[in-house]
Amino acid sequence: MVSENRPFTDLLVKEIDLTKAPARGFRAALALPPDDGDQRAYAQAELRARWKALDEFFGLNSKAPDIWEQRARALLVRRFRAKQWEGLARQLVVGHVPGFSFGTKGKKVRGAPRIWTDQRLAELFADVEFLKRTQQMNVREICQKLPRAPGYARRWGDCKPAGLRATYSKAAKLSRGLLFQFVLYGVEATIPASGIDHIEAAIRLHALKRPL
Repeated sequence: MVSENRPFTDLLVKEIDLTKAPARGFRAALALPPDDGDQRAYAQAELRARWKALDEFFGLNSKAPDIWEQRARALLVRRFRAKQWEGLARQLVVGHVPGFSFGTKGKKVRGAPRIWTDQRLAELFADVEFLKRTQQMNVREICQKLPRAPGYARRWGDCKPAGLRATYSKAAKLSRGLLFQFVLYGVEATIPASGIDHIEAAIRLHALKRPL
């Protein structure tokens, strides 16, 4: 496995631009613009190329039966710069397993910062959008209440309102891409490839759908 300090290059630093998706079949023959199906096919092809590039970067065998486990291990070691599993476990457990944090009279005094995965960003976006639609509240009001609201505290109780607002802004900018990614990976096969209301779909997939 290569050094975790080696920078990514080529496809591994290049974002997938769906505007470059070419039309296929009769649409190409008629010089029509690409549709959603063309974009999905293009995105899937680009993702396959990037998985191959990632395997080459880490020196992995793409055909190995445990390739997904190997990829996950390589990425975890790189992300946390841990050369041994003990070091990796120590870094992962803090902030993810409550029993490994320290506090005084209920006040948390130590722990790792929250890692905002695509899934977590989608959940925050969905919860805020659901409450905007059903509670007639603005983003600031929602984020102020989320950490302590019944039903939401378990999900957002370790976040601060200001942090939630800032992260929601990021999630909103990424929301269409996040949804498209989840559809591609089969997280929700019932969402059609075309005519997607990305906010409604995000709510359906990820919102807790509970009143404040």
